[in-house]
Amino acid sequence: MRKLTLSLLISFIMLVWTSKGYAQNNYQEDIKSAYREALLTKEGTTSLKKTHQHLEQLLVKEHTNELSYWLAYNEYYMAKHFELRGKKNYAEDLLDQGIKRLEALKEKSAEDYSLLSFLQYNYMKYTSLGRIPLAKKMASNCQKALELEPKNLRANVVWGIIDLARPRAFGGGKEGEMFLLDAIENLSEQTVVSQILPTWGKEEAYEALIRHYIKVKRKEETHIFV
Repeated sequence: MRKLTLSLLISFIMLVWTSKGYAQNNYQEDIKSAYREALLTKEGTTSLKKTHQHLEQLLVKEHTNELSYWLAYNEYYMAKHFELRGKKNYAEDLLDQGIKRLEALKEKSAEDYSLLSFLQYNYMKYTSLGRIPLAKKMASNCQKALELEPKNLRANVVWGIIDLARPRAFGGGKEGEMFLLDAIENLSEQTVVSQILPTWGKEEAYEALIRHYIKVKRKEETHIFV
């Protein structure tokens, strides 16, 4: 219950920061608005399902990597909503769906690899078998994103999140905090300005750092994000 309460609290904090705002692209903002509605009303996932159906209809007309990306991103938010509601089986299935959707893309960009790695990271909590191979894929995909675009915000944020989650006995936690703080302070939301490319990442970096500081009993440092 304490873990769920913390997750809900952080989700509300992220919603406040998002509404204060970073520049958003149209698809991304539609998905986040649908998530806000799902979180704050009794309608549940209705708004997210409508957004998903709309993107699927567009994908039928024009099969592009960008539309596949946003469908996978929407599936992440649907999974996040179900997780907060305690429906973990639904969340697991949606993350798996998003992972398979991105893996099927023939020519992946840094953005595709970053989101794929992020979904795999979130999927890790639902699997006990095959965690090591999945962790290797997750790290490999994020590294590919960084190789393609070293200054990509999402690639750097996802790498920071992955590193903080890795046990220190296996070399984790050495650079995650640095990557996340650097991403917040120094990286642009986009390396190429576009209405169709993503801008997310800084809110996720804030969330990861807050969780990290609470976990390692450095709660006093969370004040820098208020």
